Amino acid sequence: MKERLQMYGKSMLVPISLVAIGGLLLGVGGALTSETTINSFGLDWGSYSHSVWYKCFTVIKGLGDVIFKNLGILYAVGVAFSLAKKEQGWAAFSAMVAYLSMLMTLSILLKNEGLNAENTTIAGFVAQGQSAIDATKSSALFTTELGYFSYRTGVFGGLAIGFCIAAIHARFYNTKLPLALSFFSGTRTVPILSLLAGGVLGAFFFVCWPFIGGTLGSFAGFVHDSGLLGTFVYRAVNEILIPFGMHPLISLPIRWTQLGGSEMVDGVLVSGTSAIQMAQLASPEPGKLLVRGFMGGNAIINFAIYPGIALAMYHATRKENKKKVAALLISVVISTIVFGITEPILFTFLFIAPWLYFFIYAPLAALGEVLSELCKVSIYQGNIKDWIPFFFRPEKLNIWPFLYLFPAFFVASYALFRVLITRFNIQTPGREDVGSDDEIRLYTKQDYSEKLNKKSTGGEIKKASTEGSLAEGIISALGGRENIVEVDNCISRLRIVLVNAELMAPDRHWKENLEAMGIVRIGKNGVQIVYGPNVCSIAVDVRELLEGH
Repeated sequence: MKERLQMYGKSMLVPISLVAIGGLLLGVGGALTSETTINSFGLDWGSYSHSVWYKCFTVIKGLGDVIFKNLGILYAVGVAFSLAKKEQGWAAFSAMVAYLSMLMTLSILLKNEGLNAENTTIAGFVAQGQSAIDATKSSALFTTELGYFSYRTGVFGGLAIGFCIAAIHARFYNTKLPLALSFFSGTRTVPILSLLAGGVLGAFFFVCWPFIGGTLGSFAGFVHDSGLLGTFVYRAVNEILIPFGMHPLISLPIRWTQLGGSEMVDGVLVSGTSAIQMAQLASPEPGKLLVRGFMGGNAIINFAIYPGIALAMYHATRKENKKKVAALLISVVISTIVFGITEPILFTFLFIAPWLYFFIYAPLAALGEVLSELCKVSIYQGNIKDWIPFFFRPEKLNIWPFLYLFPAFFVASYALFRVLITRFNIQTPGREDVGSDDEIRLYTKQDYSEKLNKKSTGGEIKKASTEGSLAEGIISALGGRENIVEVDNCISRLRIVLVNAELMAPDRHWKENLEAMGIVRIGKNGVQIVYGPNVCSIAVDVRELLEGH
């Protein structure tokens, strides 16, 4: 079950690979097509708005909109492509066919009911006798997407299509038909069935979406009405799920669907906290970004909590080990601040003292999110890489509270973890017993499992540094080609399903010879190997070697 959830979570991350560049384009294009920004540079808006530069930046802004205004079909295609184990191109093509079929079906059925883009606006529903509030809720159910008037299924519709087509593709991509119909056999069968499946899903959403959309709106209302308590619970649960690789199941729906709430931006209803922030970034209006985007806490974690924990670990280290530990932790902290990669410290505490992570760190991170919201911080994400687009629109940000939140959480994290580490004699790196032969290093959950179960690995393991490429070393350390069922990746981790996880190399080998930052098990045979931002190229190399066998 955990492996399946991991697979679904991974597939939902595929379209997000475009978000970073889309955000950068929106940030640059939105800033340099804004009258407020241009006037702040001392330039004449009248002349600039007719210049070639203005036209260029308008196009750049439009390229960013391509991502955020088409998330539904991007998710449909991306999920189907990611979940398909073979003939992925046909799966992606079939998902596009199914998504268009769903939209067409919805459009026809809605128009047969007398509904169209004109009479489903807020003004249209008010003219029909609804109150302004009810009219707003009713209008929120409808949109025009890719030229089709339909329900606003958005990312949920894309996910439904993606999962459905992935299942159809897995079952029918190699179908054999009689000779007379052989032209339509094999992979050609899938888009034909997908056309029909899209129609069925369109009919399903026609009947059920008013209830589904209303329920999502009610849930978003509950989260909104629960205030800071809801913020605390959301962040705590998200942090608890991170070690298991299942946090996208809660975070992505909040960020990109109606579960995160909806807001009008420049006359367009936008759903999902991240989608709202991106739309606000692109807007020429000078208003601040969404405060309750569940993002300010990320910055507190990366810039204050983890650095504070790292300093506590350093000061708790034995004197003779301080230089080694400092070299280790400095690189980790830089990676956390610049790229938001937190796994090395995270998994160290899961190995040596899980209660520190679940009962101390997670509530502390949740408190950071609460105070960030209370102080009305408005920012997207929490690391330097993701902040770059937003620095082009400083008038939309409110990050001044970080001037006191960062020091406060840094000191609190440092003091709390320093006391707990020394009080309970927690064996953080450099505090190992005198005479221990263990190398000073950060730990992973895999270390913890091996320590408890004393698992051994069979066969001789190839070192990437001396006996072959990194990809070859990874395959060897996973127990060989025959032991690998599936290899994929998310933003920072290789996500692997094995035949027998017992055959996998010990964690020390991964860190010493294969450049891994950490390892975590998912279920019985699921494994995640943390490599950081370069994981995509590593995954490609591994898959090419496996496919070339």
